[in-house]
Amino acid sequence: MSEKIMPDAVDEAVDAAGAVGAERDSAADEAIEAQDSQENMEAAQAGPEEADDAEASAEAIARLEADVAAARQEAAANLEQMKRVAADFQNSKRRQEKQLAEAIDRAGAHFVQGALPILDDFDLAFQNAPADLSDEDAAWVDGFRQIQKKFTDLLTNQGVEKIPLDGEFDPNLHEAISSEPSDDVESGRIIETLRTGYTYKGRVLRPAMVRIAM
Repeated sequence: MSEKIMPDAVDEAVDAAGAVGAERDSAADEAIEAQDSQENMEAAQAGPEEADDAEASAEAIARLEADVAAARQEAAANLEQMKRVAADFQNSKRRQEKQLAEAIDRAGAHFVQGALPILDDFDLAFQNAPADLSDEDAAWVDGFRQIQKKFTDLLTNQGVEKIPLDGEFDPNLHEAISSEPSDDVESGRIIETLRTGYTYKGRVLRPAMVRIAM
């Protein structure tokens, strides 16, 4: 009887062990499925948050790019304004320098204009000086000639020049007082200068008064 019971017990033990193994495998499968489901749920919950983070990052980058573009535009505008200010300053400086030079020229011309009668008086005095002067008087005259020369040199250094006393008549430089025939001078040329003319820095300060040949 014991020989019959023994195989049956073995079979039952085997069946029980198989059942336990199946239950264990089923429980393991259920645990894996539960874990996968939990992970899927967590992934589903995390998806919108990650999307929000990406959208926020894109918006931040867009704002930064806009700020950089605005800063560059402002810097370019400031640079252009600085260039205009610098150009205006240079133009103003050149204009002031020109105005100053013109004012100095006008002041110089005014001074020379006032000095011309003195030169005329020297010329008239020497033209009318007696020919038979004593040595002492001649020395005095020579002294005044030296004064005249120094004064003339001073004016020359300031840009004053005499208009030529002879040559062809030029209406820009000469003022004709009379026109008369002459055997010695060609027509249209100066016979005599009655009053010396002067230019100041290339501009006619006073035309020469002349007689010209017909």
